[in-house]
Amino acid sequence: MAAKILLIEDEERLAGHVRLWLEQMGYECAWCSSGTEGLAKAAEWRPDLVLLDLSLPGMDGWEVCRRLRQAGAVAIIMVTARGEEVDRVRGLRMGADDYVVKPFSLPELIARVEAVLRRSGSAGGERVTVFHLEELEVDLEAHRVRVGKQEVRLTPKEFRLLAYLIENQGRLLTHRQILHAVWGPEYVDDLDSLRMYVRALRKKIEVGETPVQYITTEYGIGYRFG
Repeated sequence: MAAKILLIEDEERLAGHVRLWLEQMGYECAWCSSGTEGLAKAAEWRPDLVLLDLSLPGMDGWEVCRRLRQAGAVAIIMVTARGEEVDRVRGLRMGADDYVVKPFSLPELIARVEAVLRRSGSAGGERVTVFHLEELEVDLEAHRVRVGKQEVRLTPKEFRLLAYLIENQGRLLTHRQILHAVWGPEYVDDLDSLRMYVRALRKKIEVGETPVQYITTEYGIGYRFG
């Protein structure tokens, strides 16, 4: 099944070129010219990836990104003329998976789309229920975890945390994203609990004489799995 890409961009000519390229590459593509329209389309259509301009009429791209992140774990690439480091850092901290500065080449944009979809596991195909990485094996349906030949016992919260990280393999997840998804919206500021559970999870799955580091820390932002 082709991945679905939602383009939220108010420049009609640019949107037309991008949409044509995406469709020629085999993706299913929809276009919205405003943030409000884009949020409604995302809720209805459930895209695999959103290409999001920041300078939108009415609701800007920052607010659209924040609301998309609250609603779920859709992959987001910000596409904008704002190339300053402060804007790129802000975008990544808000949960964007990549940040492309205008003007850009369409082949480069397609390559970034492909990379983000690969990392998010949304490039098409059936949903994986048994996950393998190095020595780690996780049965997402049976809630069973093995490292090598050894079965690992996780608490329900530890397993939910691990499953969420696996479902977003390769993506940088902010502290607030993880807390919102695993603990609930009322716990988005409870960084101490998150750090405690990450430490406990690492002790259980990153074991052995030469342990594999599955969870990496992006200091001041969040965590990345794989």
